[in-house]
Amino acid sequence: MNPKVSILVPIYSVSQYIEKCAISLFEQTFHDIEFIFVNDATPDDSMEKLQKVIENFPDLRNQIRIIHQKINKGLAATRNIALDASQGDYIAVIDSDDYIDRDMIEILYAKAIESNSDIVVSDIIFEYNDHETVIHEKVPEYQKDYFSDMILNDHFHGFLCNKLIRRNLYILPECRVPEGLNYFEDRYVMTRLCYFAEKISKVDKAFYHYVQYNSNAITKTKNRMHFENVIRFWNDLDNFLKVRDEFIKYKSVMELPKVQSKINLFIDTHSSQLRKDYRDLFFEEETNCIQYFKRGEKLMLLLVRYRMFAIAQLFHIYLIFRHKKLLNKQ
Repeated sequence: MNPKVSILVPIYSVSQYIEKCAISLFEQTFHDIEFIFVNDATPDDSMEKLQKVIENFPDLRNQIRIIHQKINKGLAATRNIALDASQGDYIAVIDSDDYIDRDMIEILYAKAIESNSDIVVSDIIFEYNDHETVIHEKVPEYQKDYFSDMILNDHFHGFLCNKLIRRNLYILPECRVPEGLNYFEDRYVMTRLCYFAEKISKVDKAFYHYVQYNSNAITKTKNRMHFENVIRFWNDLDNFLKVRDEFIKYKSVMELPKVQSKINLFIDTHSSQLRKDYRDLFFEEETNCIQYFKRGEKLMLLLVRYRMFAIAQLFHIYLIFRHKKLLNKQ
């Protein structure tokens, strides 16, 4: 008989975090779980630390599976490997540098069964060194709005980690992350899950602790890979809709988030060269919706548009300084 829930955990360079993560999983109040860890050829002692934690939970050994990869394949491929190995009715994806509250799976699964939902969403905790912030999700009331709200990624976010997802939906070919897409991979999956989902429910509680102080996390430093992955994400979404003759229907919906992703990269990258190279990215969409952005975002776009790259770099440094100052005050 299949387990009710599969928890998928990719592992790469998380020596400082894996013990806390694993303990939070093994101490769940819900017990019908299989745990699938995929070692993505991690170069540190993460696997040794995981094994030590497993030794302290002998009753769970038959529920734990570890898959070793000989070469590093990246997050997207690793998650696909874990998904293929899973057998649970519902899937939870947990990053190995994060951790969850003990009752997360129990409460989300109960909601899934009670409401017969394809996806159950909870709030999420952004955890910093000296404080935490709760991000509240807002699930659309009507099914027709699931997809468009996920594209906007405003109140209904593309995180996978704070959601429990029906496996039969997750394993659809369209919902698999293409190998090599290691940034925006969550949004890639969630947009398609929301397109096909018949019922999404919400639990008004935060269980997932999204650690923001891991300096090795892929989201910390924006480089060329991030720009190329963003381009690939939006091109693939365009094609997904064109195949279904729905591109025109959602074209205007996608303009704002496309440009927002460009702004975020321009603000976050340390490289003036990348701003030069991707200056014309989503240029048409930028022209159509630049008036909707905040003053600082507009300024960054205009500085790059008019090739004032040195000033754009100074503005980037100023924003980093201001952000650190605000964090210190909290």
